[in-house]
Amino acid sequence: MGKPDIVVVTDPRFSGGTASALIADVMAFRAGGARIGLLPVTSGFFTGASETANDQVLGLGDLDGVTVLAPTSEIRTGTVFFHHPLTFFHGITEHVKITAQTSVIVAHHPPFRGDGSLEYDPVTTNRLIARTFGVTPQWAPVSGVIRRHLRSFAPLIRMTSQDWVNIFDPTHWQSKRPVFETTAHRPTVGRHGRADLLKWPDRPEDVTAPLSPQGSEWNTRVMGCPAQTLTEAGADLTGWTVLDFNEEPVDEFLDSLDVFSYFYSDRWVEAFGRTMVEAMLMERPCVLDSRLKETFGDLAQYCAPSGAPALLEALRQNPENTRSRAKEVRGLVAAQYSGVAMPRRLKQLQDDPGTVSREGGVLASPLITLRKTVGLSRRLKARHTRQLRG
Repeated sequence: MGKPDIVVVTDPRFSGGTASALIADVMAFRAGGARIGLLPVTSGFFTGASETANDQVLGLGDLDGVTVLAPTSEIRTGTVFFHHPLTFFHGITEHVKITAQTSVIVAHHPPFRGDGSLEYDPVTTNRLIARTFGVTPQWAPVSGVIRRHLRSFAPLIRMTSQDWVNIFDPTHWQSKRPVFETTAHRPTVGRHGRADLLKWPDRPEDVTAPLSPQGSEWNTRVMGCPAQTLTEAGADLTGWTVLDFNEEPVDEFLDSLDVFSYFYSDRWVEAFGRTMVEAMLMERPCVLDSRLKETFGDLAQYCAPSGAPALLEALRQNPENTRSRAKEVRGLVAAQYSGVAMPRRLKQLQDDPGTVSREGGVLASPLITLRKTVGLSRRLKARHTRQLRG
């Protein structure tokens, strides 16, 4: 391959939504005729020996039009995408000179945690990328939630004018079974995702209420669940079918559900919610944490965990309306998130001067952001000192 049109820089140990979004982007770039270079890097974010590379990400290098790049003295390309800020905030082992007309960091993760503390500093992240690769990227938030977080650091960082939302191939997500197909069988509620404790509510009763409502006739299936930890914390998972993360193809798993129900920790900020879009494309009605309304609007129903049983029953009691609305939502989602629009989106990105505006709302004022940045720096220094002594 000659000079790649697009270079994608990532630590392939990221899984879940980040990996899925990256893979979908690459596939859409290929469909548009672009030559892609995949540059795997080694991030200090991953410290456990158990963290392994995502085979599906590495497998992109086997596709026509995709080449895995070695960290050479210089890489020239039209557009470079850096995936996930935590990859670069914690430093990477490789040092690669990249020359590109357009450089973007895709912000799959918010800088602020759910409790308001700072997890990474975008300004420092930019500085580290510039030192390591020789470019200073614009920030491309994957949702309005992330954009509001990042505006707190403007004008010290520049953002893309439009969100770099996740894309999907609607032809892959085809339901083979209508929800609530027959009243002769118990309906099934469930969810899927990484088995991360933060992806689950903090209180045992909030874990179980949206998935095994007391006194109701429902089956429960989940794929990707820290079952032992949740049980030890007091959650009763009796009767649940618990599968390992990605034990079944996601589309087949979703086809086994009648409702997709998703709630999560107060300490977690859901950057986008790829699993929810997958469920919508499979014509599964979604009962979601109220915080997700900012991203999905009227595409789903929202409540506190305690309110989920009532919504589940309402969906079951009106199967024809539920199926009709699920089909309508699928059409809206397929139009909004289809990868068919990738060539146009890529051209807009390459022509985008970006923005440093704080208009539209920020998560934290400049003074609070500064204080949290200083606090993060002190925590990292203290951790480094402990590691040196240990």
